[in-house]
Amino acid sequence: MYIDFHKYNYDLVPEEQRESFSNRDKVAYKNILKKWIENNSEKIIERKWEVEDIEYLSEVSDFIKLIREAESLYELGFFTGCIALIGVSAEDFLKYLTIKLGKPQYENQTQYNRSNNLLTDGLITQEIFDLLDNIRKIRNDCLHYNQDFKAKNRDELKTDALTVLNDLKSILKTILGVSSSLSSKDYLDLIKELSDPESEDSRNFDEIKMKLRNASSHILKFPIAFEPNRELVVKQDYFLIREIDFEMKETTITASLYEPGATVIVELNDDVIEHINKSGISENDTIYAAIFSQPNELGMTEEWNFYDLRKELNFTEIFHEFMELNE
Repeated sequence: MYIDFHKYNYDLVPEEQRESFSNRDKVAYKNILKKWIENNSEKIIERKWEVEDIEYLSEVSDFIKLIREAESLYELGFFTGCIALIGVSAEDFLKYLTIKLGKPQYENQTQYNRSNNLLTDGLITQEIFDLLDNIRKIRNDCLHYNQDFKAKNRDELKTDALTVLNDLKSILKTILGVSSSLSSKDYLDLIKELSDPESEDSRNFDEIKMKLRNASSHILKFPIAFEPNRELVVKQDYFLIREIDFEMKETTITASLYEPGATVIVELNDDVIEHINKSGISENDTIYAAIFSQPNELGMTEEWNFYDLRKELNFTEIFHEFMELNE
């Protein structure tokens, strides 16, 4: 039985009221979706963490759109759709690869013949061929809906979906993947693209922040996330004041001694602004300050604030005093 009563029979209401009925039902369905996602969020997240990361591909074609959609289907638990899309994506990728490798004569062949010919020519490894062939077999069972495929339970479909998804991502990473050792320009280009709110790689600004954090950890090998449950991060140093913006209520400061070069934007509340004015602190002054921030849910600092701020001597004098104390 297939029950498909998603919409009310709006013919039963006067025409001038149908839009209001429809809008009310859309709001109700929105709440249904919110509850469904909330009730299934743990499983969705666990499935997300089962999927391997490619990290970064500089070369992509239409096949990457399909793998994005397939991954979303897997997260949401739609395994048959995931398998079908991965099969199509694998075929599209191999057609792309034949052109790239200078073998356009293979483009219109079957997936098996195409991959077998590339193997014979020594253009792909036996391991890559085996992965592609396994994807092909699972995809064919799915699309042709063979008896064995019909008999599979949900756990078996889940295993098949995760297998083809991770196998294809492994193939893409092996053949098209970019080394984690990127040039400064490549890294900046990556960050720029990842930060684009119109990018298909992220759902919203919160996911952009998460992926920026993750990209930095992989590429820069820099641990920018604090440990879970860290409630407060405190930094104390001599800072050079780069800029004071009373209108925006913030100041830009650069660490001078203990963490040289580290630049931070610190919020200014009314009490701190009053203290700055009374102390005669201005841009290019050296200060000794203690600043604090509460890490967000990603373990990253966001808004910094002062809890101690003092105008100091010229930094050169401070530095010499420090060196004398440590001789």
